[in-house]
Amino acid sequence: MGWTRGHASRFPTNFPALNLLVASGRASRKNVDLGVGCVVLFLIPFAAIGAFMAVIAVQRAAARNWSDALFLALVAITFGGVGLGGIAAVLAGRRRLKEQAALEASQPDSPWLWRPDWASGRILDASRVTMFAAWIFAALWNLISFPAGFLGVRAAIEENKPAALLALLFPLVGLGLLVWAVRSTLRYRRYGASRLELSSVPCVIGRTMVGMVRAPARMQPDDGFQVTLSCVRLVTTGGGEDRPTSERILWQEEQRVVGEPSRTATAMETHISVAFRLPADAEPCDDSDPDSRVVWRLHLTGSMPGVDYQSHFEVPVFRTPASDQPLSADEKRITQAAHTDADYQQPLDSRIVVTSNTRGTEILFPAARNPGAATSLTLFLLLWLGCIALQMYFHAPLLFPIVTGLFGVLILTGVLDLWLEVSRVSVDAGTLTWAMGLIFPAGEHTVGASEIAGVTASIGMQAGTTPYYDVEIVRQNGKKIKVGRSVRNKQEAEWLARKIREAISA
Repeated sequence: MGWTRGHASRFPTNFPALNLLVASGRASRKNVDLGVGCVVLFLIPFAAIGAFMAVIAVQRAAARNWSDALFLALVAITFGGVGLGGIAAVLAGRRRLKEQAALEASQPDSPWLWRPDWASGRILDASRVTMFAAWIFAALWNLISFPAGFLGVRAAIEENKPAALLALLFPLVGLGLLVWAVRSTLRYRRYGASRLELSSVPCVIGRTMVGMVRAPARMQPDDGFQVTLSCVRLVTTGGGEDRPTSERILWQEEQRVVGEPSRTATAMETHISVAFRLPADAEPCDDSDPDSRVVWRLHLTGSMPGVDYQSHFEVPVFRTPASDQPLSADEKRITQAAHTDADYQQPLDSRIVVTSNTRGTEILFPAARNPGAATSLTLFLLLWLGCIALQMYFHAPLLFPIVTGLFGVLILTGVLDLWLEVSRVSVDAGTLTWAMGLIFPAGEHTVGASEIAGVTASIGMQAGTTPYYDVEIVRQNGKKIKVGRSVRNKQEAEWLARKIREAISA
């Protein structure tokens, strides 16, 4: 079947010992207690150092040595917070792991029932969790970075070491994290926690996901709400404590929806209806491998004065026997109402030009068609070059600027493609011709209509959580040829593919 029995993502912890037990699927009472004991033993020295530094800080304060007292107090709070806070979190995680193990044992073949919110079909968004996480992360970062910055400035002044001023970068990042925490708080106070109510649980692959988001505030963005459903693979690499996680979008669909105001017994709400046809070949939620998980996310945004509205949900999408059943009349009606392209028109800000005449159809993908992505990558390249300059200025070992420079070449290639790449596709009833190059399309290639099995739009480049689509020609031998790249709007990419198909078969 399409579901899995892994549960690593249900209640993830920040401690490798507990994560290993969870991922192995063998979190028995004995193993959990053993893992908790190991983590507590690891955290006790941090708590002890925090207590010791607190005592020294009090002594320095009694001696009116205020600078040392302040510094030692920050160290005490940092180490004590990690130690005592970590122990409290581990003990709470121990209880939740045992509850989770019991729940999974009672419903081994229905993972959508392992989470209470999924089982009820009423899922709260992550705004409250995001707010608290932002403050915790900002606090920990600043508790560590400000003492480091203080020591760096003192070394730069007293020991004449200008390089030590680089330590000020960490407090600057900390200020940015504080801004993030404040904005998260303002958003939560203004809009509260939204709730997604699903019409059925789970959301079945091959059928239609239908639901309603209830936002506890009255709002109506001028251009409606942007609703995005994404299937994402989370890949964790590396070993030890340093294990970064990257995200790759496997499938994504966007809608623009108008909210409807509604009054409840206690307050005004805004209701946002959502409906997505889930593709039959999509991947279901899967956390059996903690290093390669698949999750489904529903994200809503709305442009409002002051702080914009945002809500984020993780939804249960699985393959069940119903995946092979035909759509009901209601599902077809809902899907057609939400996804109609009969009157589709290109976005007003699109730079892709489509012309049709007696000779056929021509599509021009001009240079700089995604200025936002191009500008962002250019700024990143400048920061990267700045890092290389700093390495050379401070006489870092030659290997470091060489390796950094090689990655810089790859980034430069991406910048040139985004700013300068041009492609042109010409189609008539018998042939398809395409050319691609920088500044001017060159090197024309031609393929006959009989050699083309299909024309599709698929995810190519990804910038953060934003996918860009490539228009591809699929030949009879299965080979795919990209004739147009980096289309920001999925509907536009699919419309362009349809234009090419219609021109070929005309």
